[in-house]
Amino acid sequence: MTHIAIQSINLISEQITVLFKKNWFQEDIIALRQLLLDKIPNHLIKEITLGADRESIRFLWQHAEFMLNFDYYSQSCWFNAQDEISTLTIQPLFNLLTKN
Repeated sequence: MTHIAIQSINLISEQITVLFKKNWFQEDIIALRQLLLDKIPNHLIKEITLGADRESIRFLWQHAEFMLNFDYYSQSCWFNAQDEISTLTIQPLFNLLTKN
């Protein structure tokens, strides 16, 4: 994989979207996942779901449950909270992902 840098991370309607500077392939998802999850200390991966064109990673952070999703065909990447309580932690997660 050629190094793919993050172009932007945005919080839109309680969902964190991630845009990368270059197009990526499904085979790149492992490295992209690591790039993003390395920004989140003390997270715990609970489950990885593989699909034909989508990969989802369910993880815990700060007593909240989130999904990190990748969709190859649409070149989409986003985080979402799994329940209402976890939604309260989406802003702190966004702040962590966007801090230098």
